Amino acid sequence: MSYTDEKMIKAMNAHKEGIQGSIEEGISIREELYTFEETKLFDGRMQIMLPHSFKDMPIEQAKLKYPMEQRPQVIRTNERTDINFTFSLLDQPLENSQVKLLRDSLKKALRRARPDMRFMEDGLRETEGHTTGWFEFISNGIDGKLYNIMYFIPVSGRLMQGIFNCPVKDAQNWKTVILQVMDTIKEGGQ
Repeated sequence: MSYTDEKMIKAMNAHKEGIQGSIEEGISIREELYTFEETKLFDGRMQIMLPHSFKDMPIEQAKLKYPMEQRPQVIRTNERTDINFTFSLLDQPLENSQVKLLRDSLKKALRRARPDMRFMEDGLRETEGHTTGWFEFISNGIDGKLYNIMYFIPVSGRLMQGIFNCPVKDAQNWKTVILQVMDTIKEGGQ
């Protein structure tokens, strides 16, 4: 096999493993196409672009995957239930100016409570007059090691907490997607 053939095979395999596209046009991850649609949550108080094929996780499955009583209010999952977007609109007031402090405080509390978690990058994103704070970490789940991004944004003056998780092996591809998804959050009616 020639050097050129090896380069072509390597490029083709990288294409199979990577991500192409955007949430507006559809995203191909590991040769699986995901189309996104605007989804209204919390009686229309929030809109977000989510994969069309993701459905509400059945309550029995949610109780197994999220055994605590305060499980997320909305859990959207793929058919295998190994990639999840979760959302909770809490009664806690939140303004843009408080997002960074909340992110840092929660990250610090989780680090103390769960020393087994491995924390990585964090950030703030500004979109359409809203601040979204986020951080990523690796945790242990019932299905093995999970990659997570936890994020916070004010919705109707209240704290909306989102969590995305997937198997660690898919983290690099899905991180790009979840950052795009976070940028699509809007309050209802906008």
